[in-house]
Amino acid sequence: MKKLILTTIASLSLSATAVGAGHSTATLRAEYNYESAIPRTDTIRYISDRLALQIAPDESRCFSIKTAFFDSISATPGGPELIRQQVTDALNNSGGIKRDAQGNITEIKVDHGVLDNVPRRATTFNVYKSPLTGSITVIDMPGGPDNIYLRYTVPMDDLTWEAGDSTATILGYECQNATATYHGRRWTAWFAPDIPVSDGPWQLYGLPGLIMMAESDGGEYRFTITALYECNEPIIDIPGDPVIEDVDRKEFLRTASDIRRHPGKAFGITNTDSPCFHDLLETDYK
Repeated sequence: MKKLILTTIASLSLSATAVGAGHSTATLRAEYNYESAIPRTDTIRYISDRLALQIAPDESRCFSIKTAFFDSISATPGGPELIRQQVTDALNNSGGIKRDAQGNITEIKVDHGVLDNVPRRATTFNVYKSPLTGSITVIDMPGGPDNIYLRYTVPMDDLTWEAGDSTATILGYECQNATATYHGRRWTAWFAPDIPVSDGPWQLYGLPGLIMMAESDGGEYRFTITALYECNEPIIDIPGDPVIEDVDRKEFLRTASDIRRHPGKAFGITNTDSPCFHDLLETDYK
């Protein structure tokens, strides 16, 4: 497996196949378990998601596998109706929908466990890195009912690492640690020099080897690689031609933070304040 992957890495520097709207074909794919602290619990409890990192010679894309599946189904004819029916069936089968003698719904109790196998959005960020232009494009949703994607751009020179002297074995590769402060958070990452791809999950990049694991100080956010393999996958835009509006990065973060702390405001309820113990991935918007 390592030999195959190293052969693929060598080919990354040789050519790029353009596909879709100016994107390339990825020949290497990494998958990560992404853990984020639940905002409204004072102790750290995690929500987990699976991320994919598609790597091509001149760009990469990092995204949630579950959200991409949801967006793909939603973009097909009849897809939204199919998802709604699956949600209804799951709630009915679990007893989450209560009806009176006439069949009218009297109560809906959502147990998210019964919806695990129903297509739905999880992590919403899509991160496109472009070393040729020296920029990162982030497309994300701040939250709320509108489901509108917002887009901002980050220069790739915002992130500078300091190499450490600790080592660890991750997914069979010997890794070295490094630390950096990025957009308000301090990160410790572990990278594999034997995989000379200067990339990683989310917006993390810039080390002389693929980032295999990364954790923020305090442990509120954590990325851990679970798979690495050759592929032949087109890097694509978000399915369904969604509405995407361009915003300033800190404006996006302020909006996302406000919705997180006052979730009712997105629905016209102004007197809801929720305690928020854990902040966003980027915290330098204040």
